[in-house]
This record gives sequence, C-alpha cells and structure tokens, in this order.
Amino acid sequence: MPDTPDVMFLDKYREAAEAAEAAEAEAESNTKRRNVTFQDQDTEETAEDIDDDEEGRFFGGGLTDEQSRLLDIVNEFDIDEPEALTLQNVKRIILKFEKAINKNQEQRVRYAEEPEKFMESEADLDEEIKGLLGLTQAPQMYPELVKLGSVVSLMTLLSHENTDIVIDVIDLINELTDEDVGTSEEDLEQSEEAASGLKVLVDALLSNELLNLLVQNLDRLDEKEETDRQGVFKILGIFENIMGVDPSLAEKIALTTEFLPWALKRLQAKEFDSNRGYTSEILSILLQDSRVIRLKMVDLGGVDILLRALSAYKRKDPVDEDETEMVENFFNALCSLLNEAESKPVFLEGEGVELMLIMLKKKTLARVRAIKVLNYALTGEEGKPICVRFVDAMGLKTIFPIFMGKGLKKLKKSYKAFIETEDEEHMVCLFLSLMRNLSPNELQRIRFVRKFIEDDYEKVDHLLEMKEHYEARDHRVLAEIENDKKEMDSEEIEDSIDDFYLRRLEAGLFTLQRVCLILAILAAEDQGIENQIIMLLKRKDQDISNVFSVLEEETALMADFVSLRKVAMGSIEKRPETAQAMEEEKKEDKVDMSVKNGEPMEIVMQNPAEVEDK
Repeated sequence: MPDTPDVMFLDKYREAAEAAEAAEAEAESNTKRRNVTFQDQDTEETAEDIDDDEEGRFFGGGLTDEQSRLLDIVNEFDIDEPEALTLQNVKRIILKFEKAINKNQEQRVRYAEEPEKFMESEADLDEEIKGLLGLTQAPQMYPELVKLGSVVSLMTLLSHENTDIVIDVIDLINELTDEDVGTSEEDLEQSEEAASGLKVLVDALLSNELLNLLVQNLDRLDEKEETDRQGVFKILGIFENIMGVDPSLAEKIALTTEFLPWALKRLQAKEFDSNRGYTSEILSILLQDSRVIRLKMVDLGGVDILLRALSAYKRKDPVDEDETEMVENFFNALCSLLNEAESKPVFLEGEGVELMLIMLKKKTLARVRAIKVLNYALTGEEGKPICVRFVDAMGLKTIFPIFMGKGLKKLKKSYKAFIETEDEEHMVCLFLSLMRNLSPNELQRIRFVRKFIEDDYEKVDHLLEMKEHYEARDHRVLAEIENDKKEMDSEEIEDSIDDFYLRRLEAGLFTLQRVCLILAILAAEDQGIENQIIMLLKRKDQDISNVFSVLEEETALMADFVSLRKVAMGSIEKRPETAQAMEEEKKEDKVDMSVKNGEPMEIVMQNPAEVEDK
C-alpha cells in the first residue's frame, strides 16, 4: 500500500474489500446449495454456460474486472511486513526485555523453592530474548543496545541457572555478530553505518567479559544433549564472528581465556562430529598469523595432539566432506605450528616424520597433505635433525617415486584437493632443505645426491623436463603481460609491477626458480650430473647459462645459490681425505664403493643394508 494513499484510493480499497466479502459469502451459499441438489440434477454445465458467467463467479470470486484489479493492487501493497525498526521501537523492545529480566529474577528469588511459580516469567524472558533478534535487521541500532545497558544484562544471563536461557542468549549474540548482519540479497556488502554499529557492539561485549563467559559455558554445556550441542556450536560461531570483525582479537581469545586447552581436549575425541570439526577450524584460524598463539599451542602439547588426530587417517579417508574439512584443518594447523623452530624437536620426538612417510605410501587424502607437512618440517636450521631422520627413515626411497610421477593419475582422479603444481612445489622445496641442512660428506647427503645419479640420471632428466614445462608457462604469462602493458601508461605500468610478478609466480615461476637452483647445485657437486645437464640442454639449443638466467632475476636467489654452492664445494674439496678413509674401511669390509667418473663416491657406512634400494 502506498505510504500516503489518497481518499479515492481508500474508497476503492474499502469497496473492493466489501465486494470480496460479499462474493465469498455468495460463493459459499451457492456451493452448499449445489451440494444439496447435485444428485437431482441430470444436466451438465457446459463450457458455454461458464463463458456466459460475465461476473466470473466461479473463477473470479464474484468480483467484477475492476474490483479484481483493485484487489490485486491492494494485495500488492497490503503485505504483513515487520514493523520498521525506528529508534522508538528499538527502545520499546529493549525495555520489554529488561522488564522480563527483572521479573524473572524477582520471582526466582521469591519462589526459589517453587519452580512452577517462576516458569511463566522464564517463558516470557525466553520470548523477549528472541524478540531482540529483530535488531539484526538494523545493526546501526546496536549502539542503542549498548547505551541502554542491555549488553551487561545479556552477560548476566550467560550465567543464568536455566541453560535454555543461556543458549537463547548465545544464539542471539551469534546472530547479532554475524558477518552478514545488515545485508540483503540486493546489498551484499555492509554499509559503513552497519559495520560501525557492529564494532560498537563487539567492543562492548568484549569489555564485559564475553570471551571468558563463553568459555565457561563450553565446559558447562553437556554435548550429549542436542540443545547443548547446538549451544557449543554457536559459541564457536561467535569466536569466528569476532575474529571476522577484527582478526587481531584472535590473540585475546587464545591468550586471555582457557579456550585453547578446551579445544585441544575436544580434538582428542575419537569420532567425528560437527563440533569437533568446527573446533579444528577455529584452531586453524587462530594459528595462522600469531607466533605467540603458536608457541602457546606447542607448550600445551598441540603438536603431539594433532599428530595423534592425524594418525587415524594414515590408512583411511574421511567419510564425507565435513570430515574431510576437519582433516584439512588438522594439516593446516600442524603446518602453522611447524613455522616455529620450537615445534620441530617435538615433531621429531613425536615421530612425525615416520607418520608422514607412512601417509606418503598410501593413496589417500593424507598422502596429498603429508608432503606439505614435511616441507614445513625440514625448512630452516632447526630442520637439520629432521632432514637426517627423513633420510634415515628411508624417506628418499619414498619420495623419489612420487617425484617421478608414480600414482599421480589415481590421486588426480580421486581427490579434488590434489593439485600437481602444488605437489611439485613442495617437492622441490623439500629437496632444497635437504641440500641446505645436510652437511658436506655426511652419509645422508651422499645418499641424496646418489639418487640423481642412479638409473642413468633419470631424475636429472625429470628436473629438466620440469624446467621446460614451467619456463613455457612463464613465457606465456610474460607475453600476456606485454600485451597488457600496451594499453597502459607509464604510471599504470609502474603501479602494476607487483601484480605482474604475482601473476608469474602463480603460473609457476616460484617452482621454476627452485628447479634451476637444484640443477645448479647438483652440477656444482657432481661432474657426471653437470655433463648430463649440459648434454640435455644442448639438445634444446641451450646451455647452462639458461639455468643461471632464471636465478639472476633475483638477488636473493643468487645469494642462495652461492651459499648452497659453498656447501657442495666443501664436499668436493674434502674428497681425497674421504676417499682415503673409505679405502681404509674397505679393507675391513665395511664399505660399499661406487666409482663415478674415475673418482670414488663417498658412500661410507657400517651396515650395507642401510643403503636404500634404487
């Protein structure tokens, strides 16, 4: 209906309504009369009779065409719409809510021993709490909720004796703080006014101990009950909403409450459920950007708990999408923890390397993510013991078949999460970590280099195939960038330099750079590998300078090459001494000698069984 209907419109509105009522009564009377005389009628009503019904009694409800048109107009505007949330209406809603709280508190005190006498007030309070849900349509009114002191009242209700009331309040706060609050299908983004109102409410909630009260209720609610289980789920939703408003609040959640201990305990449940899955998601979010939270998680035994949780999936896949998402969250959380040096000894002690290697041998979802975990675990100086353990645990025998493409077709077919380019990126980074952390003339390093020599240098060939593949992709992107530059002025080009580089990285430049770095170091470390690289490049009308041209694009890459080359050259410089030591051990039948290019390979070990099969 129009906001200001004129007199003529109202007259027509009234006439149409009266005509509709009269027609309805007449139709009802005719129906009754027809039902009584139906069996006495021997004639059928024909289509012609119906067409002669000018008033449309059967199809138009007894209305004329003009009346029907007016009624349609009225129906278009006369829809039961919720009352507009004006400031006055909001104050009235809040006042009713406060009165319901006071009445319930008063009756609970007066009739403490007679619950039936305060149950009605409790039902009224339940209704008024739900009535506040209407405020989600106008988050710009949230400051009024804060101004009138209702935030304090809500916090008081989080300690209410009746958990149903507590869960009502939790549900209300979850809805009030939802990231989509104040938006509609037409307007998908929050207005500045709505966003500001939401922030005012969140700040008020936090200043009134919301977080600690929520964590207390996590322990209080019994998840064996469906209602309580939903309450826990909504508490987790509030944590996510708060971090959506301000990501920096993650540290307040993790460091000023007992949420982390509760979450780690909750993860240790053996069976999957929605709350366990949601808890894993919140933990993954908390660990993303804060070193302080990650260190606290390590101190609380988080690495070991995640390894135990993941061990359940070393030989089997999650049942459905929700469980799959939980397992992904476990892997993401573990990778976040492995960014910290303090987590790596715990990972090593907890046999994380062995667990990941078991996963790599299986064609499951865990295989897809285990290589990422190993990549994170082996990086940095603190990853050196893990690199040694990786080789000693037969990691080379496990990883190189994967590098050569074994089982990729099945993974691509079975898992949408598997992306071959990501797999290759983690693989080459893992190789570089081994080259950085395994010292010159260490047995583990010798075994690693030997893998590239065996089987007629097939792994070196594969590295050059990867170089060619990613180089072609990079050249395509460079051509696209050059075309884009033609439509830009110099200032736009300058502003887009970072974007251009990101496009190249997304196309595989990062992997290309690491492949070239590995090739350059291997060439420096072994003459036979260098000869193989030069020969294969020559077939493509290229030479070794083509490898270095990729590295020379970035100063950091060249610095990395220099550092790694020193390690490799250190190994080469000590060859005579090592060869002499090998000769002495050979006399005692403790050496497996390999000759390469007329020079002994430094494979020194007390137990020949330790040498991995090719």
